Amino acid sequence: MAGPTRAERLWEMEKLYLVKAYSDIEMGGRLGVDRSTAYKDRRLLMTEVPFVQNTDDRWRIDRTRYLSSIRVDLREALSLYLAARRASQQSRAGQGSTASALEKLASALRQPMTERLVKAAERILSRTTDPVQDKIFETVAQAWVEGLSLRLRYRGLRSQTAYADLFAIYLIEPSPWSDSVYIIGHSDHWNDIAVYKLDRIERASLSGESANIPEDFDEQELLRYAWGIWRSEKKPEPVQLRFAPGIATRRIKESIWHPLEKVSDTDDGGCLWEAPIAEWQEMLPWIRGWGSECEAVGPTELRDEMMGEARKIAAVYGWHSSRAKAETENHSLAQTFQDFFGDRT
Repeated sequence: MAGPTRAERLWEMEKLYLVKAYSDIEMGGRLGVDRSTAYKDRRLLMTEVPFVQNTDDRWRIDRTRYLSSIRVDLREALSLYLAARRASQQSRAGQGSTASALEKLASALRQPMTERLVKAAERILSRTTDPVQDKIFETVAQAWVEGLSLRLRYRGLRSQTAYADLFAIYLIEPSPWSDSVYIIGHSDHWNDIAVYKLDRIERASLSGESANIPEDFDEQELLRYAWGIWRSEKKPEPVQLRFAPGIATRRIKESIWHPLEKVSDTDDGGCLWEAPIAEWQEMLPWIRGWGSECEAVGPTELRDEMMGEARKIAAVYGWHSSRAKAETENHSLAQTFQDFFGDRT
């Protein structure tokens, strides 16, 4: 019975080198060929695949630079295209890597998807890049792939100064509501699970320490009652929002906004949206975006918060003063009529 062809052998070697490092003797023994053949095959494979050498004369594929080849059908191609287009609109971090990924993916797809992705890559490359953020992007990716913790400095949105942290990345997640990217994992600074926005990391380096991701880590359970990626230890409470008939209700029904949401029709043609949320404060920008088309029904604290927002917006636009002025003018006009016609009635 004939043995595997060289092409088949190279394909098997690629899969093996992805898992761990091998010497040429070990690889030859694994494939049933001599050391010389394994050496020649590895050298040929190295012309297409990035390798790194361990100190013990073993070789493995460099997973940080490795891009596997894939074959996709038309529907799969469109799904990848849509994901890539979304990536092209993501945060400013890693622009060069994003552009390069788009160009490589474009070569595997079909027209007009190829052309659109190439143009998206060109637009990304035309933007002003931030070398510091690009390096942080690369370091974060390497830490996650290699299972290493990060030493980083982070400054929150409302913080005046940055603080140091040793961070084990469990998950890298894009925000569903914005162009932001977040890392989720264990923070030594907080001694708990934390969520950091990638753009707010000021410095990052590999610690050399294992990230030790828990075997029972379940991202779906972690974010079960979260709004987007914002989780909380608070007990979830039902958030109820009433949407006006027409465009707002139609738009709500077009998308899934939360995995545990429930949408029911109301008598006026609108709908009531409900979901258990642990921290509804993070929902406020989304709720505000609907304007008067969305009414916060509950919980009471959320309704009070939105009523306060409505009063502030009215004050910004001078609604109260305009209304008071109009009432004064109407009163003055009524008094004038009374004074003029009073003796004639």
